[in-house]
Amino acid sequence: MPLARLAKIASAFLLGFGIIMLVSIDDIAAASKKEEAKKYTDQLKKAKATDVKGRLEAIRKLGELGQIQYGYTEEAIPEIIKATEDKDATIRAAAARSIGMIGVEDKAGVMALTKLLKDSNESVKFAAVEGLGYMNDKATSSLGDLRAIRKNLDKKDKLAKAIDNAVKAISGKKK
Repeated sequence: MPLARLAKIASAFLLGFGIIMLVSIDDIAAASKKEEAKKYTDQLKKAKATDVKGRLEAIRKLGELGQIQYGYTEEAIPEIIKATEDKDATIRAAAARSIGMIGVEDKAGVMALTKLLKDSNESVKFAAVEGLGYMNDKATSSLGDLRAIRKNLDKKDKLAKAIDNAVKAISGKKK
């Protein structure tokens, strides 16, 4: 009989311990994501202009982390917006996507992406359209610019299709 009682006590202890671990695992994961965001924010801030690979990695990772939780990347947003003016097109495109993925909550993000719609590089334009689409109704002020660009494109054009999708995401309407 004492052995059965000991087994019950041990089972109750293990069950309680398991519940505590399940509850705290989210806090542990969140702390890890915050540290990761801090690491990539520092990497972006400290990277030299010639370190395209390092800056690109930081911008992309920050976009992914921002999708999980806006607060992780809030400190990096000014640096990412600044990257939309970089001389390297891959950096500008990555910054555009990341701004949209994060869902930057101020007008500066939408303005930066709207400005990129006029970029000379097609992939940057495409990324800006995608970024605006990710932002949904936060990017309402860009609808006029998107529609103006769309008007001059063939309906089979890849950018035209992306604009149609972005307009639908932003406004809830087809065009």
